[in-house]
Amino acid sequence: MKRTLPLVCFMLVLCSSGLAGSQDLPPEILADLYLLEATEALENGEPQQAIRAVGKIEALDTDPPLEFLFFYGKILVEHGTAVDDFRKGQALLKQFILNIEKDADQYVPTLKLLSAAGKRIEKAEREAKEAEAELSEVTSQMVRVPGGMFMMGCTEEQHGCEDSEKSVHRVQVQSFEISKYEVTQDLWETVMGENPSSFSNCAQCPVESVSWEDIQTFLEKLSTLIGERYRLPTEAEWEYSARGSQQSRGHEYAGSDTPALVAWYTGNSESRTHPVGQKAANELGLYDMSGNVWEWVADCWNESYHGAPSDGSAWTSGDCSRRVLRGGSWLNKPEYLRSAFRYRSVTGIQSLNIGFRLARTLTP
Repeated sequence: MKRTLPLVCFMLVLCSSGLAGSQDLPPEILADLYLLEATEALENGEPQQAIRAVGKIEALDTDPPLEFLFFYGKILVEHGTAVDDFRKGQALLKQFILNIEKDADQYVPTLKLLSAAGKRIEKAEREAKEAEAELSEVTSQMVRVPGGMFMMGCTEEQHGCEDSEKSVHRVQVQSFEISKYEVTQDLWETVMGENPSSFSNCAQCPVESVSWEDIQTFLEKLSTLIGERYRLPTEAEWEYSARGSQQSRGHEYAGSDTPALVAWYTGNSESRTHPVGQKAANELGLYDMSGNVWEWVADCWNESYHGAPSDGSAWTSGDCSRRVLRGGSWLNKPEYLRSAFRYRSVTGIQSLNIGFRLARTLTP
């Protein structure tokens, strides 16, 4: 290596004279400035900015000082966010330790960083495999719902219907896919990197405290990760599925006339959500379509079915500042769990009893 560590006071003079970042400076001085920028970013609690600053030095036509390898490797190991960061940091530190003596001050710290890098790489690889397995389950847990005609709304088996469930109308639904379970906290955290749920000690419980708007971001990320387009079900698709589609036995709730068999609600929930799939499924093998958490669907809110689409598509007119919720939750009485019951909320609300499930359009 040709150069020694830069003098901080010299770099400060350069920065104060307004030359920092000037592409007219020699590469050696730019390297000094980027190194100072990285140091200051770390002191200000901005490690990602520090990583970007040090990364600029690699693109320069100059040999950075030996200590650069230690500095860059250290911040990648301690502040990196992906397995590639940790691997690169490990490689830089290996290169550094091969060029210093065992009695050097940085020898032991470098060994400790190499050990930390190995552990971080192992953990990141394990988490990546777990995430891959979690995402692979999404596809396997989608249920194909054959298209068909059904009567939507307050049909004869529904009791205590509200005006919003009227009038009963014929809907022709195209074949599509819907998820067997409500989206879990585990899947949400795999995609989004955090868990917003109030009942957050339950990975297989449905994610809740997510707004309709939050879900749009989740759907974009999930679709990108898997390579298939996922969305919310339309209201008609949701009710058609809850009723069992063409296999429907005419139950009041999703799969039964007895709510306790298929749903978590006020009578049995103990005031919280429960892991998905513990109650009986409906005719299509779908779980928790009654109870556990309310489920957002794609449609804007309308006070009745007057003017509703007859082809099963989402209703995109009406009050679109509010979206439809279906299925009831752990917090509700049985009348809210009925397959025909409709509710609504503003798109930005995050409530501990509202979640969702996935849908996917079938391509010809």
